[in-house]
Amino acid sequence: MLGNKAFNQKNHLEIAGCDIVQLAEEFGTPLYVYDEALLRSNMKAYQNQAKKLYPNSTVAYAGKAFLCSAMCRLLDQESMWLDVVSGGEYYVARESGFPTERLLFHGNNKSPQERELVLKNGIGRWIIDSEWELTLLSKEAKKYLHGKLPVFFRITPGIDPHTHAYITTGKVDSKFGLTLVDGIAQRVIRQALSCESLEVKGLHCHIGSQIDSLEPFINTIKAMIRFMANFKEQNNLVFSELDLGGGLGVAYLEEQKGNFPSVKEYTEAIVETIREECKRYQYPPPKLFIEPGRSIVNDAGNTVYTVGTIKEIPGIKKYIAVDGGMTDNPRPILYGAGYQAIVANRIHQGSPEMVSVVGKCCESGDVIIQQTEISPVQTGDILVVEGTGAYNYSMASNYNLIPRPGVVFIRNGKPYLVVRPESWYDLVRRDILPEYLIEKGE
Repeated sequence: MLGNKAFNQKNHLEIAGCDIVQLAEEFGTPLYVYDEALLRSNMKAYQNQAKKLYPNSTVAYAGKAFLCSAMCRLLDQESMWLDVVSGGEYYVARESGFPTERLLFHGNNKSPQERELVLKNGIGRWIIDSEWELTLLSKEAKKYLHGKLPVFFRITPGIDPHTHAYITTGKVDSKFGLTLVDGIAQRVIRQALSCESLEVKGLHCHIGSQIDSLEPFINTIKAMIRFMANFKEQNNLVFSELDLGGGLGVAYLEEQKGNFPSVKEYTEAIVETIREECKRYQYPPPKLFIEPGRSIVNDAGNTVYTVGTIKEIPGIKKYIAVDGGMTDNPRPILYGAGYQAIVANRIHQGSPEMVSVVGKCCESGDVIIQQTEISPVQTGDILVVEGTGAYNYSMASNYNLIPRPGVVFIRNGKPYLVVRPESWYDLVRRDILPEYLIEKGE
C-alpha cells in the first residue's frame, strides 16, 4: 500500500487513522482524500535535504499538481514557495493569504488579464518564456510598478528526460522556453538587460515530469551552468539564481517502489553536480530553486469510490464499475497511467480475482485500472484507488455533466472538508438563457 494506511478491527481501511468506510458515509463518493501529515512530511523532506546540502536554496511547490485554498495554507505554514502557472492559480493563492512575494509565475502564453493581475498585486519571480513576452512585459512592468520586476528566463536545454511525450518539456522542439540553438536565449536575455523595469535574477528550466533516473537532471545542470558561464564571459553578467524546475517521478504501483530516485538521492546528485560544474567554469554558485509537485502530493492522495455495476464476460473479463472515472482521474486515458486499488470495507475475504475497474462515463476509454487483482467485490463496496494526489483534482472535468468530487484532508485521524463536492446546481449556475429562448415559440 502507498502512504500511511492500515486495517482496523472492523476490517476497514484507515488512512492516517481515519476509517474510510465511515468517511464515505459522511461525505459521499467519489471523494479525494489527503493525508495532511504526509503532505507536510513530504514538504519537509525536500526542505531539510536542500538546506542541509545547499543552504542557499528554496523549495517551491508546483501548484499545478494539486492546489486549493487549504493546500496554499499548508504551504505557507511550512514556509514553502509556490509555483503558479495561470491567473487562476495565482488568484487562489493570493485569496488564501499566501504571500505573493513567495510566488513564481510561469506560463508560455500569459494573457493580458493575467499579466495585469500579477503586476498589480506582486510576485516573487516572473518567469519569461519568450521574446514576445519580454517585449510586452518590459512596457507593462514600467506602467504598473514603481521598482523593478524580478525575472527568470526559461531555458530549453535540449535534454531528453525519457518520459511520456506529453510531459516532456525540455527538448529543443518544446513549446516552452528559449532554446540555446542559434544563440536565441542569449540574444533575448541581452535585450532584457537594457530594460529599466526588469531585474534579471536568473534562469529557469524544467525538462519534464515522472523522471525515473538522475542522469537527465545531471545533464540539464551541466547544460545550464555551461550556458551561464558562457554568458558571463561574453556579457559580464553573473546569474545569481538558478531554478531547475521539478520532475522527480513517483511509484504508482507496489512493484514500482524503488524504481525512482529518493528525495535524498535527487538532492545529493543535483547539489554535487552544481558544485562540480561551478568549479569547472569558476562560476559563483547560484541560489538554487527546485519545484517538486507530484512527489509531494501523490502518495498522500487517494480517491474513494462506491462500486456499482459488476459485469462479467465469462472467460474474458470482469468489469467493476465505480461512481467516478475519467472525470475525476483522466490520467489513464491521457497517459496510459497505471493504478492500484483496495476494497476498503473488507480485506482478504475470499481469493483475489482479476478485474478491470471502469468509470461511469459514456466512453469506452473510461478505464481507471485495466487489470488488477483484488479481493472479491460486491455492489456497494467502497473502493480506494491509491496514489491519486497529483493531477487528478487539478485535471478533473464535468464531462457527461458529472459533478466533480470534494476534497477532504485528514489531520490527526479527523477529516476536514476543504473543497465541497459539486452539486447538480453547480452544473447550471453559469448558464444563461437569452430572452428569445425563454419565450414560448420561436
